[in-house]
Amino acid sequence: MCKRLLGLTFGLAASLVAMTGLASAETQATPNQQAVAQASPEPTPTPDPLTFHGYYRAYYFTRQNASNNPGVQFNFSPGAKYNSNAVNQASFNMGVQLHLDYHFINSGFYVGGGYFYANPMNGPCSVAANNANGMPCVHQTPPNTNPDNTLPGFALSTFDEAYGGYTMGALNVKAGDQIINTPWANPDLSRIKADAFQGADATYFLPNGLNFDAMDMWQFQARGASTFQNTTLLTSYPAGGGGLEKNIYVPDCTNTNCIGIITPGFFMGKVGYVTPPSNTGNPWQVDGYLYSVADIVNMYWGDSRYTFSSVRDRPWVELQGGWESNTGNSVVGKIQSSLFGLRAGVNVTKNITVTAAFDTLPWHTDQVYLPHGATCNNSNYQISTFRVSFKYFLPLQAGQCFTNPSTGLTSVYYGGWASPYTDNWATDPIFTTSMIQGMADRRAPGTSEKVVATFTSNNHRFVFFGTYAWYDYSNALVLENTTEYDLDGAYRFSQWKGTGPYRGLMLRQRIGVRSQTNTYFPDAASYLGGFPLFKYSRSQLEYDF
Repeated sequence: MCKRLLGLTFGLAASLVAMTGLASAETQATPNQQAVAQASPEPTPTPDPLTFHGYYRAYYFTRQNASNNPGVQFNFSPGAKYNSNAVNQASFNMGVQLHLDYHFINSGFYVGGGYFYANPMNGPCSVAANNANGMPCVHQTPPNTNPDNTLPGFALSTFDEAYGGYTMGALNVKAGDQIINTPWANPDLSRIKADAFQGADATYFLPNGLNFDAMDMWQFQARGASTFQNTTLLTSYPAGGGGLEKNIYVPDCTNTNCIGIITPGFFMGKVGYVTPPSNTGNPWQVDGYLYSVADIVNMYWGDSRYTFSSVRDRPWVELQGGWESNTGNSVVGKIQSSLFGLRAGVNVTKNITVTAAFDTLPWHTDQVYLPHGATCNNSNYQISTFRVSFKYFLPLQAGQCFTNPSTGLTSVYYGGWASPYTDNWATDPIFTTSMIQGMADRRAPGTSEKVVATFTSNNHRFVFFGTYAWYDYSNALVLENTTEYDLDGAYRFSQWKGTGPYRGLMLRQRIGVRSQTNTYFPDAASYLGGFPLFKYSRSQLEYDF
């Protein structure tokens, strides 16, 4: 523990700066007029120490994989063709989140907890075990569909929050099962349930805009799970996720009888600065983070935003970047990555905002002799292993290797960003990440660009945005380009009046379409970058109380 605290202290000192501060929302009662001279005003009413809130969500997801390449089609009926090796997916699920907080009066101490329950009402497939790899619920033949278990398509029941804390002035300490919000470990509210963590967190905010955060999280509960575990999205087999890659071998372990590789969690240290509200100049925000994920990666991350508030359209510019490398036992292999990103935005009108972003991750190459049991296929440039680990963090759906026939040396291509708690979730902070995927989800280096146009109605009840993104994962082995466009509209019904059980009702519809090129290799009869066309539709109803 001493080593862990020492590492955390060092990380805080090494971090850059700033995150937005928390604003106080206390309201004081106006004193009543008194008939007696010099009478004291009535005391401020004591706030209710018990608070209760939650939400109900219902989703319907559909995913379509499409390909016109020969050899992968299944003719179900005349004129109809389906992919024989990529069954389309669909899921419906509905869930409720209940949350209680109790603040002990005049002590600073508080406790809280939350319970989440979801059930898709689909018979035997509501049971999580029946959705494991090879089980009947996920082993169907076109034109039938498999469940979309990113939602997931099975029942969940969990106490995802149970914590105690203490607040004194600018200091807040919280320990237990909780939902946290940091760039590379976040709630991921894009599905039915949030990601949750188990551990301790301490924050401190100064009036001059400086703020500090230190946390030690031991266990993780993914959005498609009902238990906390000592693992990550890179070292387990999460429902609907990418999970542990095949080049990392775990003895006596398959997707159905183990959780993967055990790791004891992560530390995060942060130093931040945000322009204080009393400053009438241009708002400026800077953040610096250190994430140390045990036996996987050390990540140094920074971001900043500057708004030109004196300009009529209030344009702004943002920077992001960082570097990371493997650490400890390096259970997912060698990691060496560095990212730089730029985003700029402007309020075209009071209703329309436009942003444009760019990110880059350089490729890295090593010359190695592959261990016995590992081979490189020079037809599709992919590494395969049998009962052996090849300890590199390899890109997904991009060129990985080429073996020189005369020397036997293999060129290994790597350098993607490892993200243990957002991998394949498409919820990371990279500017160009889209609804379906981003660079961290592909674990691949390259360059990416994205443009976004957002419309907000005058009453702020209707919000619609459209995005278009380009991803270039090409290297010296093969060209690989991906594009994606997303449409997202949400309508919020009447606003919350400040009292009563109703806090909001929202309808939301999202559509995403991803297209890829140079994905099929006839000589190897395999795919490199997934199917050329992928469509996603998400329909959401949410009631907050």
